[in-house]
Amino acid sequence: MHIDVRRTGGIAGTSRGWRVDTDSCDDPSGWSELVDALPRDAQPAPSPAVRDDFTWTITVERTTVTIPGTRLDGPWADLVARVRSEGDKS
Repeated sequence: MHIDVRRTGGIAGTSRGWRVDTDSCDDPSGWSELVDALPRDAQPAPSPAVRDDFTWTITVERTTVTIPGTRLDGPWADLVARVRSEGDKS
């Protein structure tokens, strides 16, 4: 499974990305558990814009969600943290 994480915005308005292919990792079952914990309902409701906030765009296989930085929490935050620490920069 391919997971892509892109962070845009912030004070400098930069864009950074990370990518992981869970099939070639040492712990594919751990990745599956992390993905299975993600909410299956619609994306988080839009929140008022926060100046200089990051926007996170997360793609798991063919599903993409966009989450404002102030709303990134729970299973989505866990997934982003792991992809950033173990994935390749893109």
